[in-house]
Amino acid sequence: MNVSLNDKKLLFLGPFILWAVATVFFNLPTLCEDTFTAAKFLIAALISVYLSWFVGRWLIIGVRQTYPGLEKIRQRLITLGILSLPAVVVLVIQRLLFFDYFVYDNEPKFDWFHSETLFMVGLNLFYLAIIFAVYESRYFFRQWLISKRQTEELSRANLEMQLDSLKNQVQPHFLFNSLNTLQALVKSNENKTAVRFIGDLSQVYRYLLQSNEQQLISLEKELEFTHAYFGLLKTRFEDGISLEVNVDPIFRHAQIPPLTLQLLVENAVKHNMVSTSKPLNIKIFTTLNGDLVIQNNLQCKPNNSMPSSKKGLMNIASKYALLRQPHVQIYEKEDIFEVRVPLIGDWGMKEAKVKS
Repeated sequence: MNVSLNDKKLLFLGPFILWAVATVFFNLPTLCEDTFTAAKFLIAALISVYLSWFVGRWLIIGVRQTYPGLEKIRQRLITLGILSLPAVVVLVIQRLLFFDYFVYDNEPKFDWFHSETLFMVGLNLFYLAIIFAVYESRYFFRQWLISKRQTEELSRANLEMQLDSLKNQVQPHFLFNSLNTLQALVKSNENKTAVRFIGDLSQVYRYLLQSNEQQLISLEKELEFTHAYFGLLKTRFEDGISLEVNVDPIFRHAQIPPLTLQLLVENAVKHNMVSTSKPLNIKIFTTLNGDLVIQNNLQCKPNNSMPSSKKGLMNIASKYALLRQPHVQIYEKEDIFEVRVPLIGDWGMKEAKVKS
């Protein structure tokens, strides 16, 4: 993982400001006492601050590669604290050598066990603490802005998906077909089937209206809704459509964006012929690596009056992208159309807890 700090201005101005502050608060008494070496002292101190800044920056890059993201800020700070100790030793040694052989070249003032060595240790720790605080605060703020923007985009995508599904279900042709099916059931005195149809219809609308309240939903609940939606399709098309669900129980706690299955089932019905002579077979199953597969036989409608805009598929793909999940995979073969969506969550861990 490449880490870009985007800190050109900060890299130039930061050490200079830190040097000015340290000079005023820590080194002013020394400058007043040793006026003859003041220029050399200031130059050496400035170079030392720049070296400290580059060392701190190098540590920030290395640690951020290992522990990226807002959720790992604690690990980054602990690691930086540990790494700063050997870094301070190196910085103090270079500062002692620099001051001995450049600032006080005629009359060395410092030795390895001088009392001011401890002061230099504290000063370099102060430098590194400021450097870490500056870079981590910039990183936190930028990641917070990115996270906020992604949350807003995800919320918008979720609303768009819910609105699209709701629009499809309240379109005149859907209501017309549903009412015609219900009327036929009533006329043929199939009261039990009619009651079941009304129950499925109410469950579909209730789920559609409530689905915008959460970004993810359990696969178990999504499958319950899909069975209700398929019940409407089955009542209408009878033997012209079938649904085969083969989901491993270990995945029942996994999560997916709401309406994912409904949109994919609806997409299959919308763009394929559905009849008793040419039944549409839809399969939903899971793979060992945690993918949910929605598959149907491909029998496109001739002169399809509803060309695919792929908006539903694009909505699903964009939601997975905003959730920082693996990509949705779409495969179209000669006689099979297949969509693979990754299951989200620690479903394996939850299953283990249930078994224990």
